[in-house]
Amino acid sequence: MDKDIKPKNNLKIMVIDDDPEILECFRSIFEGSGAHLFLTKSPISAIEELKQQPYHIAFIDLYMPVMNGMETMLRLKELCPSLITTMISGFRNPHMLEAALNSGAENYLFKPLDVKEILLSTIVPLKMN
Repeated sequence: MDKDIKPKNNLKIMVIDDDPEILECFRSIFEGSGAHLFLTKSPISAIEELKQQPYHIAFIDLYMPVMNGMETMLRLKELCPSLITTMISGFRNPHMLEAALNSGAENYLFKPLDVKEILLSTIVPLKMN
């Protein structure tokens, strides 16, 4: 089930992860922030959402069924080149993470996720743009 939390400010964040606990983690972090938050387990749903409106930041699980995070990131960046992407993974695969960074990801986070790292991955790239 996709969740769309309506905005109180202009920041738009999308999170794509097949783990409902990760989606709930992001919801609890950003729920009172006023940001527009789109949470989904489906990369296809995220692509369709991005076709409807631009987003500033996407957090993308690296390992998902149907379409992996690398392919998802590349398809999202085709639609919105300015999208800031952070890959998230429970697996510490340095080759895959290096490939993601070389393909356009701005950052990566390892599970279990840390609230401070999530917030830094949101604030720092926005200030740099």
